[in-house]
Amino acid sequence: MKIDLFYIEGEHDTVPGIARTLAADEKGAKKEAEELLAAGAHVYRQNMSVEVPLVYSHLEMEAALCVWEWLNEITVVPKRRDKADPVWLKYREDVGSVELRHYSIDIGLWVLKVYDLLPEWFRAIGSYDWEIVPSIVGEVIPGEAFKEPMQAKHAIVNSDWAKAEYHRQFDWTLKTYYGLDLEGAGLSKDELLEQWFNPDLDPDYQVRRYAEKYALERIR
Repeated sequence: MKIDLFYIEGEHDTVPGIARTLAADEKGAKKEAEELLAAGAHVYRQNMSVEVPLVYSHLEMEAALCVWEWLNEITVVPKRRDKADPVWLKYREDVGSVELRHYSIDIGLWVLKVYDLLPEWFRAIGSYDWEIVPSIVGEVIPGEAFKEPMQAKHAIVNSDWAKAEYHRQFDWTLKTYYGLDLEGAGLSKDELLEQWFNPDLDPDYQVRRYAEKYALERIR
């Protein structure tokens, strides 16, 4: 891939040597040039496009591997039992396994963008590779443009699965710290989700708010 850099060179009439530096953006290049000019140097500047090898970070590689593992799980593994994901299986058969493996890299990069937006309570509800990554991949339509990460995040944390987990965590915290289940607190599941479900707030925090509102006594 190519990246754009800014080469700045400064030479002084009376001071020996040439100062050379690279800047990654226009702001940095301007700052370097201004400092050389302030020191009385003659400044030469050139914009340059440099070819660099494509490099993936450890997290990006992990995400791509988790995506690839999951796509195999829903296409290759259950195929013999006629339980494969029909959409992903057709896509795999259309483009081939090599192309799908390459596609896993692009999906993995997008998965990380969505993951960064997910609240901590959701990230902690299951294993990264078998639950969190698959839930994000579930927002991908094979071969189509990825959703905006914020749109995907909103769909995931408002899914029935996420709401059920929010309900479970709220109920557990209420029982553990206040000795009440939802029925004892006078809350139905529908009421909890309508009045207290907020995916951007931790269920523990919402329980504390509920307890403060109704003056519940903490038992531990």
